[in-house]
Amino acid sequence: MKQLFKYVSQHRNLFNDGFIRLSQPSALNDPFEASFCRESLDELATYFDYSTALDHVLGEVSFSKYIEYKMHLIGIISFSESKENLLMWAHYADEHKGMVAGIVYNPNINSIFYKLFRADALINSSLNVEWSPFDGAPKPVSYRKGLRYRNDMFDYDYSNISAEGADRILHEVFMQKSDEWIYEQEHRVVLRLEQADRVIIPSLNNIENISIRERLKKSSYTSREPVTGKIIIDLLDIEDDAERVAVAMTLANLSKDSSVMYFMKLSSSAINSCLLGLKSSLSSTCIPCEYVNSKGRFEFFKAKRNEDYYSLEFEKL
Repeated sequence: MKQLFKYVSQHRNLFNDGFIRLSQPSALNDPFEASFCRESLDELATYFDYSTALDHVLGEVSFSKYIEYKMHLIGIISFSESKENLLMWAHYADEHKGMVAGIVYNPNINSIFYKLFRADALINSSLNVEWSPFDGAPKPVSYRKGLRYRNDMFDYDYSNISAEGADRILHEVFMQKSDEWIYEQEHRVVLRLEQADRVIIPSLNNIENISIRERLKKSSYTSREPVTGKIIIDLLDIEDDAERVAVAMTLANLSKDSSVMYFMKLSSSAINSCLLGLKSSLSSTCIPCEYVNSKGRFEFFKAKRNEDYYSLEFEKL
């Protein structure tokens, strides 16, 4: 079992419905996300059985071109090993007024999600339909000074790359960051945006595909936020895989607009605690927790200042 933590400024019903944001590159705060050395990757590819990637839309392209075309279709969810990091409480938890969600990961179960959508044969480049790097498992980020492939070209085993496909590369470029971020002790889930369980868009007019737009207007899995008027599409309610993929691919292509939001639904048993910030005005009684209380064990804690060191302590509520 691995205990991880998610710093958030507001609970946004995380504990009441389990939805957590899957952030696309346009919504991330680091402009170096998914940076890699193209020249080095192209050189590395010459050692593969096939030096080019094959995609049903792009055709035959270099691995670096594949990443360039596809990276906006990726989303990440970031967690930390630490619940006590003062910088992260200040930056990601609204200057200690927010909270941290405790997330427990069991490697034997693999995914932390309610019902991870795979449909690998429909959305992945792998020749092996049973293998996908987008498996919902949190994995530790690696930290280096040089861009991916610049100095670590031969540090990893690519002997099965022909079967794994270019998505192996697409996934791993999101798993390395500058060593200036090492204090975050980050673990990431990297997924395709087509796997999202819920998507919120400003308006149905954002969708250019007329057929998909009309389908969404009539569907039972589409609703409207009462306050903002934004459109909520609950993809996890679509029973037919082919229909879900068709709608999901259309919505994923909106990802360059950072106002479009993608979400995954966590398993209720994966959320095991809420830690309220030092300056939080919230209490355990004012945070709706119906979803997390439905299964497993869920606990509240409140941060307190340590009187001897620059550190936090947590008191169970």
